[in-house]
Order: sequence, then C-alpha cells, then structure tokens
Amino acid sequence: MSNDPRPMVRKSSAIITIAAGATPETLYQRTTGGQNPRTVILRKILAYNAVAATTLMIGTGLGGAWVQRWPTLRLVNNMDNEWTEDMIPEVEIGADLTVQTNVLGVLVQVEIDEVGS
Repeated sequence: MSNDPRPMVRKSSAIITIAAGATPETLYQRTTGGQNPRTVILRKILAYNAVAATTLMIGTGLGGAWVQRWPTLRLVNNMDNEWTEDMIPEVEIGADLTVQTNVLGVLVQVEIDEVGS
C-alpha cells in the first residue's frame, strides 16, 4: 500500500477476453471529470490462458499509437497467472490502459489505484 497522501481509490477492471492476437485492446478506462484529470497506478494483474503459452503486454493507446508501459509478462498455459503490486513497477499513467497478447482467448483483469479528484 502506498503512503501517497493524494486522494485515490482502488478499482478493478472488467474481465476481458482478448479477441485478436497482437492487437491492443482497451483494458481499463480511467474516470474522467473532476477538477484535475485522474491518473492510474497498476496494482494487480490477473490472467488466465487456456490456448497456448503466450506473453502479456500492458500499455496505453490503440493501433499504431500503442506504447508498452510495463515489462512483458510470460503466461503459463492452463494456469492462473497473478502479479501483485510488490512485483509490478510503480508507474503512474495519465491515460487508459490497454493490453495485447500474441494469441486470442486470454482472460485479463487488473486492479488499479485511481489518483486525483
């Protein structure tokens, strides 16, 4: 847990199923509005893959504007894969989170802290 004095709220994304390999898809849309735009800190990643061994990459942007923001994660086939905040680099992003894998059918969910008012 962070000692950051700024207001923040812990949220979870919906579980998404990757529909196309090697194509970024929206994973989490940050809350808009308020006096200042909110930022996102990734705290937990949950993934399940029953297709084949694959990699998972989380970043921002879609299509040609996609940028990877966290290290590539290797998913073990037919296993629950989980990374918690002590294993994830603490990066604060002022954008929606997107995800891509190199196969379709992977289930992904994240837990984040939204920072700001």
